[in-house]
Amino acid sequence: MPLGQQEMTYSRDQVVASVEATFPKSGWARVLDLLDSYGVESSERERERVQVAILKLGAGSEARVREYVAVAKRDYRNVLFWAEYPEESRLDTPEKRQRVRKMFERFGIEPPRDF
Repeated sequence: MPLGQQEMTYSRDQVVASVEATFPKSGWARVLDLLDSYGVESSERERERVQVAILKLGAGSEARVREYVAVAKRDYRNVLFWAEYPEESRLDTPEKRQRVRKMFERFGIEPPRDF
């Protein structure tokens, strides 16, 4: 599917079902609280779609869910891209790695040593 054609609508029920399928019952409330911290601000768009993407990327780890929520609060498009287009988002070619290095430089950020 070409970029930009991932127009699927998500519901709160799907978010809850995904949490229940991925996390032990004892963690459901905590994970939903974490997820619900996204979508509070007007700039935090597509709440359920982003929450489903965060769950996919978090892969059953509350710590990772927390990290991806923080990323989404800065720019939700990143988590959507990583979750919905995993092939395109991999840094598996020298050209992709170079583009990301240049982006780090533009923002004045030192790239990770293993990059």
